[in-house]
Amino acid sequence: MQTQKFVAPTMKEALARIKEELGEDAMIIKSEKVRAGGTLGKFREELIEVTAAAASEVKAELQPGPEFADSLQQSLDKAEARPRAMHPPEQNSQLEEEVRHLREEIADIGKQLKNTDLARLPRDLAKIREDMGEAGMSRDWAGELAQDALIHLGAEELVSPESIERHLVSRLAQVVKPAAPPTARRRSAYKVALVGAPGAGKTTLLQKLVSDPAAYAKRKIGLISLDTHRMAAIEQLRTFARIAGTPLEVVFKAAHVTTALSRLSGSEIILVDTPGCPAWDAERLDLLRSFMDALNPEEIHLVQNATVRDEDLIYAGRRFRDLNITHLSFTRLDESLRHGCLLNVVKATEKPVAWLSRGQSFVGCLERFTPDHLRRWIALSDTAREALSAVTESKHSVIS
Repeated sequence: MQTQKFVAPTMKEALARIKEELGEDAMIIKSEKVRAGGTLGKFREELIEVTAAAASEVKAELQPGPEFADSLQQSLDKAEARPRAMHPPEQNSQLEEEVRHLREEIADIGKQLKNTDLARLPRDLAKIREDMGEAGMSRDWAGELAQDALIHLGAEELVSPESIERHLVSRLAQVVKPAAPPTARRRSAYKVALVGAPGAGKTTLLQKLVSDPAAYAKRKIGLISLDTHRMAAIEQLRTFARIAGTPLEVVFKAAHVTTALSRLSGSEIILVDTPGCPAWDAERLDLLRSFMDALNPEEIHLVQNATVRDEDLIYAGRRFRDLNITHLSFTRLDESLRHGCLLNVVKATEKPVAWLSRGQSFVGCLERFTPDHLRRWIALSDTAREALSAVTESKHSVIS
């Protein structure tokens, strides 16, 4: 790689010369302070010497795989090994200016890394980034996470799948967060409403929350149903409530909510089932909002079917935002092959995740979301990979 050295009184002047001679995309290889001029070794002026290269030269020298990670770490080690001199106060402003310019250069490097081909990333990092895309995560987001790992991890970590995964999960956990459980004891009942599109699995999730010890343990639970559009649904829930020994109130109008809450005053948790509401139906969303205003629940869960396309789930999240949803809960995870799609939904909705439901059984098929799920969601399981492979082969055979 052909490099050039530029010497100037300040970093700002050096950068100006670099951009003039090598172009806006030139990259800084190294910068250090040097002394020049003077007489008999005295009165020498302190200058900035910057080694730079044109973007085309750097691109040609990018090394694939672990070798690139090693070269990065070697450069960092050399920089750390240099003795750090104490600077008098008068030099502070100059140093601050240099630091600011260096940060700008690092940001430029980051932009270039974001567009780096998979083949030019360290092998294990490239593999995990590809896995995240296959699992359904946005490829742009997966690329950003890979870039972050490339910048912040050391050479040994970049060739360790475990270290890379640990870093990625920690970054994802800053965006995809678990919901906090309700407070232990309250003077009044803690109200949790379940809203969502038709077929999202709200009623089944409600029944699991009543039955499964993993949910609200031994607390006294009361039920409210607003799903009065389907008589079969009311009778189904009445039968369930009778068997479970749980009081149920059916509310037809928002004005009747206060009476229903009064009748359930002995409950510690009140779960509210709502009618399915298509995300595009503004009239039904307004009606549902009137019920939520009357209930004033502590939690409003947008229940979403994990088998639905993430684009549709994200759209629903935006539409239901007017209801002041507080949590996301996902159902039918056992029928979904790509759980990475759900991460896109959580990122777009910006709400914590509460419950994950799978299967039809009321007990043993419900769990709270934890950061440990992130580790499983960023890669396809062996079962999912085999199933998707079989689907691909089937498509090819039909075409041929």
